Amino acid sequence: MSQAMKEFENRRILIIDDDARIHEDFRKILGEKKEKSEYDEMEAELFSETKENSESIVYELDSAYQGEDGYNKILAANKEKRPYAMAFVDMRMPPGWDGLETIKRIWVIDAQIQLVICTAYSDYSWNEVLYHLGASDRLIILKKPFDMVEVQQLTTALTTKWSLSCERIARLHQIKESEEQYRTVVDSVEDTIMTLDKDGNILFVNHNPWNMINQAVGGNYYVDIKDEYREKVMQTVKDVFDKGEQKSIEYASLTNEDSTVWSEGRITPYYKNNEVVAATLIASDISARKALDWQLRHDELTGLANRVQFSAYVESCLGKKTPDQKFVILFIDLDHFNLINDCFGHELGDKLLVRVAEILIKKVEKNEMLARLGGDEFAILKIMNTDDAGVHKYAESLNELLKNPLTLDGFDVYPTASIGVAIVNDAVTAATSLLQDADAALYHAKSRGRNRYECFDQLMRDEVVKRVSIGNELRQAIEKDQFEVYYQPFTNLNEGRVTGFEALIRWNHPERGMISPDEFIPVAEETGLIFSVTRKMLMMVCSQIKQWHDMGLHNIKAAVNCSARDFNEKKLQGIIEDIIKKTGADITKLELELTESSIMDDVENSIKNMRMLTDMGVNISIDDFGTGYSSFGYIKKFTIDKLKIDRAFIKDTPEDRDDVAIVEAIIAMAHRLRIKVVAEGVETAEQLAFLKKAKCDVIQGYFLGKPMTSAEATKRLLEKDWPNQELI
Repeated sequence: MSQAMKEFENRRILIIDDDARIHEDFRKILGEKKEKSEYDEMEAELFSETKENSESIVYELDSAYQGEDGYNKILAANKEKRPYAMAFVDMRMPPGWDGLETIKRIWVIDAQIQLVICTAYSDYSWNEVLYHLGASDRLIILKKPFDMVEVQQLTTALTTKWSLSCERIARLHQIKESEEQYRTVVDSVEDTIMTLDKDGNILFVNHNPWNMINQAVGGNYYVDIKDEYREKVMQTVKDVFDKGEQKSIEYASLTNEDSTVWSEGRITPYYKNNEVVAATLIASDISARKALDWQLRHDELTGLANRVQFSAYVESCLGKKTPDQKFVILFIDLDHFNLINDCFGHELGDKLLVRVAEILIKKVEKNEMLARLGGDEFAILKIMNTDDAGVHKYAESLNELLKNPLTLDGFDVYPTASIGVAIVNDAVTAATSLLQDADAALYHAKSRGRNRYECFDQLMRDEVVKRVSIGNELRQAIEKDQFEVYYQPFTNLNEGRVTGFEALIRWNHPERGMISPDEFIPVAEETGLIFSVTRKMLMMVCSQIKQWHDMGLHNIKAAVNCSARDFNEKKLQGIIEDIIKKTGADITKLELELTESSIMDDVENSIKNMRMLTDMGVNISIDDFGTGYSSFGYIKKFTIDKLKIDRAFIKDTPEDRDDVAIVEAIIAMAHRLRIKVVAEGVETAEQLAFLKKAKCDVIQGYFLGKPMTSAEATKRLLEKDWPNQELI
């Protein structure tokens, strides 16, 4: 901010809203900060003359809870000569004035204040606002719910605009005092001020402080304007001469160094003898604002639209949709992108995202949009005037296109993608609903194995509703302790006896009976309830371990499945320590079973977490080994006690020679790394005999014991009564 403008600086803001929470939200966003935010640093970079002297802006916030109250506060502030620079005005404030009435009255007493209407999509449209209030450069609409950066940007821009406006008014007043003062003031204004004839020839111009564009008396202003905007500016000047009305315009010009400068101009007719003989142009350099606006609406890495711009464009297209148009939303998520980052580094991961953006943009036509929503997720708005078969063909083409190997920095990368497709129908009226449908379809594609596309349908909608219902009931289940633990035995082939159990949680629903974890655990993970479920599970299992120990069953272990979210929870260590302290269980008898996916998403963090848990005494095993994408190259880095071979490799042994070879290889390699092997899904005597011969350490399956209640497990331990033990 220039030194001259500081004397007009005003950061007083009035919030007029009947909801106290909104006031609190504004204070959180605009209140004084002890440290600079990322937005402050960006703002300092764009607006400050020297980065070293830039400071965070401090706003003075006042509150009014009704339109009449806000009107009276503005009236009092003006009388005290401490006016507000701007006000945020809610559209709906029963039982008093609404936002439109409030603004009408405020403008009567304060023509300078900058106003922002805070409105939801269900309130007045922009056309209705224009009808009631007219077009004004002092009025902006802010849609609810608020975006923090948007509020900060609006506040900075509008309070600065108020200050600039006051500065300009004061200087124009000085102009009237003398011609010499006029020239001095005009030349010191940061805006460009010039007088043009009807052909755009420059009759007068101040010394352009931008010092970037050739502007001189006798020259033609249109010369430096970029080709795509020149005709628009020429027509606007012509309209000012023909109609005698003030016009505003935004355009871009080329500097002496061929870079782009954005201008916001206001063109006013100059009359002589009731005839327009010239036009005065006042143009502000808005390049910094344009740069910031671009950053707010685009992804910095790829240059694509971001989620905010994509959602707004979808909303706009829905509003203009004709009955014969078909819009399709496609959400595209790269499969196992975190593994690429872990293997090759984040720099190569970024290059992959840029390359994918370059590939996808070729599949997008004019008036369509490709966006990066964040991370490795992209979205396409496709306009297709075809039947559903054309939509399927297009989605398939994307899948095939993204299967092609890419070479990045000398590495061959084989990306694949999961795609969720939502087709717009006449019933869809909101972008949020459409984006949710595409997201649900993407979730379905990933859950069915990835590297595929799925189209949203009613069954998915029913599944979403079902998941929401389960989530609501799950909260009650946690509060009312509706969970039970079943135990399936582990039989140690070396010792010839049962040495432990896998603990399997069940939800004993009061109306639906026993619910499998396959149905409610994914919902628990999505909603974050998994932490509460796992805590209860650990508490029940550790209590059972303690009970068995007190009964003289000292060497019985229990394994608890640990989800990816549980494993990556920073408080997991503290939770286990607290439960061990409360139950008195021997921590060395507790085992956590981790899936490959839960540890491979962030290998380095997984190694750290495993070491922390094993140092406590907890045993670690890898569940369903062979179905994910880990390798012994990684396994050797992990502090684990066991590998569990997935049942998919056991079910066809010993008949299937390929499965036999895989199982024998896993056992041999694991033993070389001093890791025990557990085979799950053992259901026949032939499978048992094969695993004994292959020197598998532990087996689990219905042939040697189904999941059972804690009471039955205890009874069988005491009586040593297990199915088919004579074959061990």
